[in-house]
Amino acid sequence: MKDSDRDWISSHPVFNSLPASDLVVLLQGVIVQDLPADAVLFSQGESPDFLHVLIDGRVGLIGEGADGKQVVVEFMEPGESFILAAALTNAPYLMTARTLHRSRVMLIPAKQLRERVSTDAALASKMLASLARHYRMLVRQIKDLKLRSATERLGCYLLALAEQRPAGPDASVTLMLPVEKALLATRLGTTPENLSRAFANLRSAGVRTSGATVTIADLARLRTASFSDPAIPD
Repeated sequence: MKDSDRDWISSHPVFNSLPASDLVVLLQGVIVQDLPADAVLFSQGESPDFLHVLIDGRVGLIGEGADGKQVVVEFMEPGESFILAAALTNAPYLMTARTLHRSRVMLIPAKQLRERVSTDAALASKMLASLARHYRMLVRQIKDLKLRSATERLGCYLLALAEQRPAGPDASVTLMLPVEKALLATRLGTTPENLSRAFANLRSAGVRTSGATVTIADLARLRTASFSDPAIPD
């Protein structure tokens, strides 16, 4: 592990409460991997040997059915850890993790993590907060799947991406889809064909696409078309 990796994890919101001496103990046996796209970090059903923390890149958490069908449950962004619930309970992974781009991932031994959590109240509190955040994220997804159409789910997803981008001089926002549309379709709980229809439906709300580039002419119109509710804070 590079010194820069050690500095990065020491400033991570989950671990920054640890004294330096405790962090050294926790990081014993830590592995940092540089991985190409489409590398499997772990598979559904395997026992959790590590807590994975994404330093750079993007990872997809993928659910697999008995018939071999796969769906993307969530995209992991830099700074996020996964799958904490499995690592803390020593229960089998419920999803497969696969890199979507070149990625750098830190692997913290799950056994060491459980030992530290059992004796460190501050770390345990941070872990509970992280678990709660991911729980709320999944509840939001379930609500969207049950309450919104594919077009509305796409609109809300684009609005979330737009919040991370500065608006242009004409108040429009241009962004790049972070993954290919086929993967995005499974993340939104629809098919590639229905995703194409959803993009077409949003043209009247000022959404234009060119490959992976999406331009939103008017965020307010898109919010209206997506029936986007005021965000409930995490």
